[in-house]
Amino acid sequence: MHQPPDVHNDPDVPDGQAATVATDMKLPFRASISFALGTGLLLIFLSIVASYSTINFLIRDAGREAQTQQTVILLERLVSQFKTAESFQRRYLLTATASDLDDYRRARERIQQALMGVLSAQTLTRGGEDVRALERLVAERVSLMEQIVVMRQQSGLDAAIALVSSDRNRRLHDELNALFDQIKDHESQVIEHARLETRRTAQIVKLLIVAGGLVSLSVLAWAVWMILRAQAASRRIQAKLTDSEALSRAVTESMAEGVVTATQDGVIVSANSAARTLFGYRATNLLGQNVVMLLPPRYRSGFTAFFGTLAERPRGFREAGTQVRGQRHDSTEFPVNVSFGDVTVGGRRLFTAIIRDVTESKRISEALRASEAQLRQVTDTVPALIAYIDGDQRFQFHNKAYEEAFGLTAAQIHGKTMQEVLGPEFYAQVEGRVREVLAGYAVRYEREHYTAGGERRDYVMNYFPRYGEEEDENTVVGFFSLGNDVTELKRIDRMKSEFVSTVSHELRTPLTSIRGSLGLVSGGIAGELPNKAKSLVEIAKNNCERLIRLINDILDSEKIESGKMSFEPRPLELLPLLEQTLAANEGFAAQHGVTLVLQAGRMPVRVNADADRLVQVVTNLLSNAIKFSPAQGEVRVVLGCSGGSARVEISDQGPGIPDEFRKRIFQKFSQADSSDTRQRGGTGLGLSISRAIIERMDGSIGFAPAVPRGTTFFFALPEWREAPPVTAPVGLDGMDRPRVLVCEDAPDVASLIGMMLDRGGFAADLAHTAAQARDYLKMETYAAMTVDIQLPYENGLQLIAQLRQVKRTENLPVLVLSVSAAEARLHAGSPALGVWDWLEKPLDEKRLLDSLRQAIASRKTGGRGT
Repeated sequence: MHQPPDVHNDPDVPDGQAATVATDMKLPFRASISFALGTGLLLIFLSIVASYSTINFLIRDAGREAQTQQTVILLERLVSQFKTAESFQRRYLLTATASDLDDYRRARERIQQALMGVLSAQTLTRGGEDVRALERLVAERVSLMEQIVVMRQQSGLDAAIALVSSDRNRRLHDELNALFDQIKDHESQVIEHARLETRRTAQIVKLLIVAGGLVSLSVLAWAVWMILRAQAASRRIQAKLTDSEALSRAVTESMAEGVVTATQDGVIVSANSAARTLFGYRATNLLGQNVVMLLPPRYRSGFTAFFGTLAERPRGFREAGTQVRGQRHDSTEFPVNVSFGDVTVGGRRLFTAIIRDVTESKRISEALRASEAQLRQVTDTVPALIAYIDGDQRFQFHNKAYEEAFGLTAAQIHGKTMQEVLGPEFYAQVEGRVREVLAGYAVRYEREHYTAGGERRDYVMNYFPRYGEEEDENTVVGFFSLGNDVTELKRIDRMKSEFVSTVSHELRTPLTSIRGSLGLVSGGIAGELPNKAKSLVEIAKNNCERLIRLINDILDSEKIESGKMSFEPRPLELLPLLEQTLAANEGFAAQHGVTLVLQAGRMPVRVNADADRLVQVVTNLLSNAIKFSPAQGEVRVVLGCSGGSARVEISDQGPGIPDEFRKRIFQKFSQADSSDTRQRGGTGLGLSISRAIIERMDGSIGFAPAVPRGTTFFFALPEWREAPPVTAPVGLDGMDRPRVLVCEDAPDVASLIGMMLDRGGFAADLAHTAAQARDYLKMETYAAMTVDIQLPYENGLQLIAQLRQVKRTENLPVLVLSVSAAEARLHAGSPALGVWDWLEKPLDEKRLLDSLRQAIASRKTGGRGT
């Protein structure tokens, strides 16, 4: 490599001349670098100044454009408010109702608010002339609108319409619209002009920035090239000298654990940054000191003896896991884990200690132990069976109740399988439930259990699956078990049922005789009664009827709770039923001086319901409406139909329902005031029973305040329609093709699915109800079946469950096609349905056909869905 002449060491060059030569070489280089840096910084500064000025101008233009856009928005809002006010005014002119007048008044106030927004913005670029014209026209237009309203109130509709159609009204309307358009057009021009100016200015800024940047980068690049060239040789030499040392130091310094190296005499020769930080020393205060300074005084003599034995260990030894206590520079102590080893450097044997602070891990361990102990104490005091069982069905946690129930010790349960703890016979009863929860389904069931003392107990068991984490997040790794002892609850429930049965038999029988006897006496069978006697007999008769109704309500409530209330739904027309019910309650209404009014449309409304139970609901609602209506009042019954539901409304003119009572109005024995029972009679069970009946018939019930006073109770039931006729099979030309049964209530959708299947190589039969599907399955053998969840009169999942109970169809592949397929899958509750796939509507034809082919192929090989 070529080397420049060394003028400093040349004996032929005088010392002064050497200094001069060196100075001559350095000055041009330094001056060039300084000039380049100065020029670059100056150019950058000039670019920043120019950019700053231009950006301020852009910000100002953007603000002006935003103000102009705000003006346009405010004007459009004012126009919108005018249109809203005119709409409400026209409605009021036609209806003349107070509510429509209030709507108009509020809309008129919003016009003033919108006008004030335009005026307060003060952004109209055309000046005060347009503002004054706008304010004048708005005032005249609002004034004329108010005159029209007053004209309607004083002179009637025709006079108001005449004023609406007047030339003045049209002139004001046209002038105001013209002014709006004029202002918006001008403001739009201002916005467009501002945008053009902004684009030109932005282009200038872009050119300035690019030019300044290029010049600055060129100057700086030249300066950097000069510097790099001068320093390249020095870096190469220094890199070779420091690489080895840097590598060794980097490895040690990068370790998270502290590393201390000492001689055989215990003198510290090195300590990495982690060790210095751990003990709170600087390197100068640590190096050269004895290693025992890092331990508390009480441990130093023992550690000195231990350290002396290290020299007797063979070279290359390693000893890990020594637990000791360290001492920081501030004399605080902390636990550490130390690993010892040795190295040989320059023929000298050194000992290394890798030190890790275990303060946090000890704290976490102690906290976990305390938390586990607290959890154990809590669960042991809970009178329920609580356990966690892993994927191998082994108990990993259980509470004291498990030990008491099975008469086992903790060691006899923990880590043991369920079969070992429960016993083979008992385990066989719950094995299916266990497999179900390990498949990912929450399980709830009841079981009987005999304790170690032979006592029979009833438990409600709940199994909840537990999923893994990270790569096992979709895998069930175990389940939690919770068993509630319901023995006492069942005993109380049996006592209640027995009591209700006793009431039913022991009270209703004599009451029937009493009611009959009072009726005969009141009817004169024992001769004409004196007036006072008639009054007493009538009081006794009414209270007897009241007691019978109370007993009937209590019995109905108990039947609903126990699920023993029978329903016999059948298609029926609502209007005749309502007419009969109102006729039956005419006498009761007459006693209270109330008139019953029935309002219904011309088209018949039919539902699928139990007629007797529906009469019971209507009677309850009518009775309440009559009792709470004032004398000479009216109870109105309205029958209607919308959205596929039949709706019955019963409105009274009573005092309404207090706000504090509305949340519990459908609860048992709920009444707004205890005085209601004395004043109007009743048990507080009618509405609770009515809601249960309506909900059992797939309906809904509620209430709302009536206008102007009173309350409207309503209930809605699904409207009943005749099931569509059975659709002819699709694809009969291919008799050798797999036949699929399509159960879909919508005929159009069923036909579409049939065409998809025909094109995919399947033959299809179409059924529109569950009953039709069952008839098809009795007559034909199918390769697969598709089912819609929301079938009329019967849930699709119930149909599938019934098919699994029949030998002929227990392994039939079933695909669920529904708009709620995903939700239905989550709530299906059991893999026993054996659904092959769950497909959402609208259907993906390819996925439907692929899934059918896989299901049919799997059936041939003995597979089944989930």
